[in-house]
Amino acid sequence: MTSRDVLRWLSLLTVLEGLAVTIGSRRTIRLIQNVTPTWYRLWLQPLANLSPSALRAIGVVEALLGLRVLAMAPPAPRILRDIASTALEPARGVWQATVGRPADRAFDHLLRQYVPPGARILDLGCGAGDNLARILDAGLPFGSYVGVDCLPDALAHARARFDGIPKVDFLSNDLLNDQLPTGEFDLILSAWSLDRAPDPFALVVRAMRQLRQGGHAMLLFASAPSDRRARLASSVAHMLGRQLHPARIYAGLPSFSAAQEFAGGLASLVILENPAPATAPVAALPPEETRY
Repeated sequence: MTSRDVLRWLSLLTVLEGLAVTIGSRRTIRLIQNVTPTWYRLWLQPLANLSPSALRAIGVVEALLGLRVLAMAPPAPRILRDIASTALEPARGVWQATVGRPADRAFDHLLRQYVPPGARILDLGCGAGDNLARILDAGLPFGSYVGVDCLPDALAHARARFDGIPKVDFLSNDLLNDQLPTGEFDLILSAWSLDRAPDPFALVVRAMRQLRQGGHAMLLFASAPSDRRARLASSVAHMLGRQLHPARIYAGLPSFSAAQEFAGGLASLVILENPAPATAPVAALPPEETRY
């Protein structure tokens, strides 16, 4: 067993203990004291004197810290991957039902306008191929699709999910260090993946070099709000292995076309364009919240 494996198991135990303390409060502390070594009981003794609400708050923090470590060193054993994924599922569900829903609707609205017949599409951080599913569900007449990601499980799922569909390919790529697929693309997509990249701006700049004249890029991502929630949002994202950046980092690009914020800036949709010599007017964003 390597040191990384030890770290994974310890972080998993931290998650489980945090959840147990959140649910059981003092009863969990007493149970742990009965089955752990003496040195560990001494550390737990001060916790036994805290109020149930304080213990539950500590349990939540402990579970989040454990998840953060798991995100930094993704578990190799299948059971650990499944547990980590299941633990994060409620947070994903809440996000999709609140912040994510209007942002996804706006993304779908624009997708119908920016996929010309025969379009070559590059999907950055494609995951399990959800953007391709959007395109197929809408019946959009694309020519070819290339999805790139660094997560082997997600790529395997995507390949199995869309097996047999012509001119569709999913490639392993760490995005920042590997060369992106060559050639010109009519549309570059990224949905809910830029916050996984430590330097999303550099990735976008590299990708835009392969956008043909008249083509567009659509970037949908969790972002850092500009109000007092910024520190809390960034801290929670950091625990989950994500990094939040404001949408305005793209506003200085010559290709910047429009941006829209959702839930006060917790999610952003940015449109970039490589103008053709004679361009048609940019399609208007749907009337959702703040634009700049």
